[in-house]
Amino acid sequence: PGSFSSLRRPEKEPGAQPPAPPAAAAAAAACVQSRGAMSMTLQKRLAAEIKKCGRGRIWLDPNEANEISMANSRFNIRKLIKDGLIIRKAVKMHSRSRVRKNLEAKRKGRH
Repeated sequence: PGSFSSLRRPEKEPGAQPPAPPAAAAAAAACVQSRGAMSMTLQKRLAAEIKKCGRGRIWLDPNEANEISMANSRFNIRKLIKDGLIIRKAVKMHSRSRVRKNLEAKRKGRH
């Protein structure tokens, strides 16, 4: 009654390899990589700092996602900017034409 030897885990052999990950997990990881859904947040942040603008103004060429994702330094990002793979987008226009039209209508007593 006092022996717990049957409850112990079997000891590992000294040269034994750790178990391989399940095949489903490996296949899922390969699927994500093949679709090109790689994270490029570091590259976008570095490019925004180099170009002195926000992250939303930075455009990363989707056709060159592999090359951009390999860049992990400011030097590499500067090279990609020079090559035209990373671009600073133009400022969006904020037109006041609708505001002027509504003000004119209000002066006429509308709305």
